[in-house]
Amino acid sequence: MRIRAFSVIVVASACLGVVALGDPLVAQARSSAPVADPVPVQSRFEERWEAAPPGSAPWRSLKHLPLVSNDLAWITFGGSFRIRGSETRAFQFSPAEAMRDDYSEWRALGSADLWVGRRDAWHARGFAEWRDAQGFGRTLPGGVRPSEADRSDWQDRFVEVGYGRQGVRAGRQDVALGRERLVGIADWSNSRRTFEGVRGLASVGRLQFDAFDGRVVEVRMTTPDRADMSSHIRFATVTRSGIAAPQGQWRLAGAQAYAIDVEQQSGAADRLTAGARLWWDRRAGTTDWSAEFEGATQTGRVGARALRAWFAVTEGTVTWRQRAWSPSVTLGVDLGSGTGPDSARRSGTFAPPYATAHGFTGIADVFGRGNLLERRIGFGLRPRPPITVSLIGRRFSRMRTEDGVYSKANAVIRPASDLSARWIADEVDLTARWNIGKRVRFDGGGAWVGAGDFIKATGPATPVGWFFLSTGVMF
Repeated sequence: MRIRAFSVIVVASACLGVVALGDPLVAQARSSAPVADPVPVQSRFEERWEAAPPGSAPWRSLKHLPLVSNDLAWITFGGSFRIRGSETRAFQFSPAEAMRDDYSEWRALGSADLWVGRRDAWHARGFAEWRDAQGFGRTLPGGVRPSEADRSDWQDRFVEVGYGRQGVRAGRQDVALGRERLVGIADWSNSRRTFEGVRGLASVGRLQFDAFDGRVVEVRMTTPDRADMSSHIRFATVTRSGIAAPQGQWRLAGAQAYAIDVEQQSGAADRLTAGARLWWDRRAGTTDWSAEFEGATQTGRVGARALRAWFAVTEGTVTWRQRAWSPSVTLGVDLGSGTGPDSARRSGTFAPPYATAHGFTGIADVFGRGNLLERRIGFGLRPRPPITVSLIGRRFSRMRTEDGVYSKANAVIRPASDLSARWIADEVDLTARWNIGKRVRFDGGGAWVGAGDFIKATGPATPVGWFFLSTGVMF
């Protein structure tokens, strides 16, 4: 990879971001009151910006620009820019020179959020976000794909009417459920996912209700994107937030139940995924503990075959927050069912509907959740507050020997081949992130994937290497 040239681009864009946005520490030093700005998030319409305190940086007024004197109408502007370079070696375990490549991509987003009314009372709003995504130099199979490039199109454009955090939202919009294992916006993708439809949000006490009916938006690269009329998604969720617990005791921090129905003309598939996610935490002295479980069943039909599938995830983390570099250790197991010997009449392979796949089952993005058993151990460090380092080791195996190995797009990448070998591969992921304030970020890292017995017995088995450098600016 052209690391030297790319490093210059990274440094230059970060410097431009700092100059354009201003140093938040300087801005706070000029202000007599603390600046309690929200941390920018990937779905910008989830942010809640108030009027700028005296002495704020000049750009800050754009985050809450009053349109009338009593602040019953205002507009918020936002934007982001990201540039990333990647290198892949031995793509799909192939040693061929054509399976080694370096490429780059960048993405710019600009948004405007118009509010009329009060945030904690009746209001109407309109949100629009424009996206321009470009990919360069990818010569691996498929070339520059829709996930890398989408020339100038809408990421979001919706209207909302509601009361407080309850309301109805109609139009093109980001949709993310929980940890995004099943439905998410896939922000890692340059042309990140969005949906068109109607969404309702309501809350009663500690219960939050969420329902959606719509379609995923099809990225068409050089022509306007449109809703994919060959697919239809409906979901409903209920989430219960936790309550405080005494020091040293476990508490249920939250619980969510959901049902997701996806119909796809391609393959004549109709999948109903119903499941739940629960998470706990515990603070004991200077040690923090957390645990999570998520699982779901999947029923319906795939072509002429009945579908009976499932997945489950369990993960626990302990963090010693008062020790040098705040070390942490994570243990986790992911399981996704596969198809058994009765494959002619029944499919048992779990297929996530619209998952945010990167980061789950390995950052090299080689394997998907179908017919997969993943065991992992991770270590984390924070050498200084804005820097985080993560090292994760993973082992992948097949759940059913009658089924093959799947990609994150739910496609078969290695068929079963009547082999009894279960071990697919091992992967080691190393990543680092450096946050400069709330709005400038550097990321870098890589992954090594070594072939296991099944991969070695079914085709090329050269270890896969993948590396990246990235920087992003948000305001």
